[in-house]
Amino acid sequence: MKYSSYFSSVTKENGQPNLNPEQFKRLMNITIVEGVLQGLKKAKENYKDSHYYYKFDTFIFKYDMSLAQLTGNLMPKDLLREMYNLSERS
Repeated sequence: MKYSSYFSSVTKENGQPNLNPEQFKRLMNITIVEGVLQGLKKAKENYKDSHYYYKFDTFIFKYDMSLAQLTGNLMPKDLLREMYNLSERS
């Protein structure tokens, strides 16, 4: 949960980020997708010795792709900077 952790620490230090509605929605979606991924990975581990273990991989892959699309695989600091820049333009 590298993005969520980073966003949380920035918010604790500086208060709520001043983003336009589109970028705030993006930030929230990133946080949600990371939470879903964490939950899927924990659920997968509960089925470690079962034939269900690998059934989670499809869902994990889907959400990994969604996260990559939302973040562009940027580092958290660079992503937030990009989000600020996009917010200033609109």
